[in-house]
Amino acid sequence: MDSLILNRQWRFPDADKVRIQALARERGVPELIACFLYNRGINSSEELDRHLNPTLHGLHDPASMAGMEEAIDRLVYAVRHGERIGIFGDYDADGVSASALVYLFLQEIGVGCEVYIPHREQDGYGLNPEGLEWLAGRGCSLIVTVDCGIGNVAEIEWARQRGLDIIVTDHHLPPEVLPPAIAVVNPRQSRCPFPFKELAGVGVAFNLIRALRGRLYNEGTWSSPEQVPNLKKYLDLVAIGTVADVMPLVGDNRVLVKAGFEVLEREPRPGLKALLEIACVRGDISAHDIGFRLAPRINAAGRVDHAEVALRLLVTSDRDEAAVLAKELQQLNNKRQAQEGAILKEALSLAEKMGDRHAYVLSSSNWKKGVLGIVASRLSEQLKKPVLLLCREGDELHGSGRCPVGFNLHDMLSSCSKYLLSFGGHKAAAGLRLHAAQMDAFVDTFEHKVAEQMGGDGPAKEILGIDAWADLASLTDSSFFSFLSRLEPFGEGFPRPLVALKDFELYHKTVVGNRHLKLRLGARDGGGSGTIDLLAWGHGDKIDLDWQEMELACFPEYNNWNGTKRIQLVLKDARCKHRL
Repeated sequence: MDSLILNRQWRFPDADKVRIQALARERGVPELIACFLYNRGINSSEELDRHLNPTLHGLHDPASMAGMEEAIDRLVYAVRHGERIGIFGDYDADGVSASALVYLFLQEIGVGCEVYIPHREQDGYGLNPEGLEWLAGRGCSLIVTVDCGIGNVAEIEWARQRGLDIIVTDHHLPPEVLPPAIAVVNPRQSRCPFPFKELAGVGVAFNLIRALRGRLYNEGTWSSPEQVPNLKKYLDLVAIGTVADVMPLVGDNRVLVKAGFEVLEREPRPGLKALLEIACVRGDISAHDIGFRLAPRINAAGRVDHAEVALRLLVTSDRDEAAVLAKELQQLNNKRQAQEGAILKEALSLAEKMGDRHAYVLSSSNWKKGVLGIVASRLSEQLKKPVLLLCREGDELHGSGRCPVGFNLHDMLSSCSKYLLSFGGHKAAAGLRLHAAQMDAFVDTFEHKVAEQMGGDGPAKEILGIDAWADLASLTDSSFFSFLSRLEPFGEGFPRPLVALKDFELYHKTVVGNRHLKLRLGARDGGGSGTIDLLAWGHGDKIDLDWQEMELACFPEYNNWNGTKRIQLVLKDARCKHRL
């Protein structure tokens, strides 16, 4: 049965109810909480306990990461001999936060250092000779890459021949041939025994400074424990980069992000405090706040100007400077939004003129490369087709693509690789580069490959995965309330719980804020501890539907109003009751 809002099929997991009930009894948690965790692969008492009680002591040993010993040997030598260290970062929120992290730690232990972040439009992604020369010209004999470098074989060989030592820290998939660096630290290397592979670039950088601090401590660098740097204060940066880069919030990432949120809430550094204020983020921090309020502002610098502005915000200790930089990022974000809106409007117009196609490959010499991925995502969502947006730079076209569920964009581009200078990505998103002279041939082949993937029935219909049926008595129980917050943070790889409701009593319905629907629900049999509010954002026009005869898919979450915290529900989808 399809839904009324999302037009998706609802799917419930094949859960082992006996095992879920056993988990609930063993750990003293509500059965619904045990069900949420079981559906996310947490199906033993030990795993459940680790998830509900994450500690920094539970992080894996950074020394077990391939290349770490060689990296720390070289870094310790640099520290002991007063070498100046260069940091070569990336222009997105992950790369900028990783750059800030390594820079601030090296400064704290008295090491001179410089940061270079390339310009997205002028330099492109990854290492380049100009940036390496810039760092060398400022006295850096050792360069540490963060969130980049794993694919820069030629550039690192170029640096090596000029006497520069390079340590690569990265988290992207390694190529078959690794760069000739002093050390390559990347948990995705096939020979790397580090158990957790899903770190962001900033997560790898944090493990680097963990290992460096450990070695320096063991060698007697600090005469008392009070002198040893406390790395927890850097976890706000780790949380920003991890969430912004859409890394799964499980394992080590969960530990790092949850602790990072605590830092953001209690003692945010001046730059992030100013950014929280200008983004109107108050109270408890969530992954949604990072992903949709802070990260876009940090990323805006690299998309429409230079990421140096964001870096300065993250490293400053001056509140006045932080306020100025946060305002500048806000202005850049406004500019980014305006550029996206203009490109989206123009791209939609071009798509309409093309008529119905299997896919849309659109280009313009006026489009800004830094925002094409975001626009392609919005356009693909609207058209329900794969979309590639390209901008012309001389004789080349550069751009980004997105596609709906049911397609594999990376496979389709692989099938067209003879026309491409380069490409990379995954099923849903990719970047590409080609000669303008190859455009027509590429488009014909690409559309043919899309048609092949569609087959006769089109792409697979989207599914809405729901954790379980729930009743109002369970959702309003105080025990459920207390455990729900311990599941957080929710995000990529660990989605918010989604439950389905039926057979409830509708006590009240109204429209708030002129366009949002608010329902007050209670148990039909009068059981439970009371009523619960459900918000349907943007669905005020549906107030006249017979909601009491609906099945509702919704997220349970906290509403913190005037210091009072209570459970509320947020509507995701609805469908008419199933009749046997």
